[in-house]
Amino acid sequence: MAAANYGSCQDEDDERPTIQPRPPISLSEIEGEQPHRIAVASGLLCLFVAALVFFASLHHSPLPLGIGQVLNMQAAMESRQTIVPDPNAYPRRTFITKGGRNVTLPVLGFPSVALAQYPSLKDQPKANEAVRHAVEDLHLSYFDVAPEYGDGVAQSRLGPALKPYRQHVFLAAKTMYRDAAGAQADLDNTLRALETDHLDLYQFHSISTERDVEQILGEGGAMETFQQAKREGKIRAIGFSAHSETMGVRLIESGLVDTCMFPINFAAYHYGGVGQKVLDAAIANNVGVIALKAGARGRLTQQNGEAVEVPDAFQHIPEWKRQEMIQYPVVTSPRHHTWYEPEDEPEELNRLILWSLNQPGVTAVLPPGSLGLLDGIADMLRGKSEVPPIEEEDVQHLWDRYRRMEIVPIFHNKTEQGTKVST
Repeated sequence: MAAANYGSCQDEDDERPTIQPRPPISLSEIEGEQPHRIAVASGLLCLFVAALVFFASLHHSPLPLGIGQVLNMQAAMESRQTIVPDPNAYPRRTFITKGGRNVTLPVLGFPSVALAQYPSLKDQPKANEAVRHAVEDLHLSYFDVAPEYGDGVAQSRLGPALKPYRQHVFLAAKTMYRDAAGAQADLDNTLRALETDHLDLYQFHSISTERDVEQILGEGGAMETFQQAKREGKIRAIGFSAHSETMGVRLIESGLVDTCMFPINFAAYHYGGVGQKVLDAAIANNVGVIALKAGARGRLTQQNGEAVEVPDAFQHIPEWKRQEMIQYPVVTSPRHHTWYEPEDEPEELNRLILWSLNQPGVTAVLPPGSLGLLDGIADMLRGKSEVPPIEEEDVQHLWDRYRRMEIVPIFHNKTEQGTKVST
């Protein structure tokens, strides 16, 4: 199969060359002849402006109206150079293989849920800077978002911020609507908010019950919308996120999905008993896995978290989810505004991330949705061609640490509540 570049997401042959870190790539390196065309156009504009100025000076007349706009156009063309993320800045792994594709992803994504902390339009410059830093400084090229993050806020902030880089990144989004009509409306709204004509991956969000799966796969279910959107080119791949291992395996074994997001977290795996069945099913069915909540220390409680006030109605979240938030009250971290307690000591956080990335079947991780924790993880992985192994002493350290702390795992398989609380 011939190799084809897909922004910073790549369809590649099975045998790809060894990845070598390299300096930032400018737009001029990507777009070939375009810089030459810009230079020619700029030169012509320069000659035109010079002629106008000369004519005006000869006749002692003011410059024609609109010359300011012309000068601005020239300046914009001369300064046009956008830094794009180096696609080889991080180790890459195979993610999507169905349909003859071989799409790879960098092992670290950007948690766009963090942008939900910017609810006002006045906060857009802050979101712009967060995304600029992620792309230009950290060279991240995988972004994940959902309408549920801030009830539409995160995707509304991400769209304008990501627009200069859109063609160079892999963009994934989700929907909590289980019916075809609801999913279609949600998809249309997400495309508008993200200012794009397609998503590289669209996912069913937060699958946790048998009813979720049956409604999605049944007549008039959201799968119909997903498949139609894929045929139309509005989405490139179909995936899901789940907190129930049983339901995650069911969707994987349906043969209808390309990818899966699931909590692959040290405490949830060892103390909650969840994760391995999903990984086994994903490997057997060639489904790529994104590790959720990899950096979670444990579950928040009413005692150590801040209660989330549930409104009478949401704009972007279905009513069933609102009712669930009432039945299973959500609390957030007072410090990080996440739905769980992240490990915020840098060395400990990096151990958790490495543990998740070293589990067979995992393609990439989404770090905690707290921007202050992102750089340390990026520094650990950037510039490497392979994910560093996790040493036995580090695994033993994690065992000892969480046994001593009496951690409550963020997810477990003992009751239905073990699949709830966090989206």
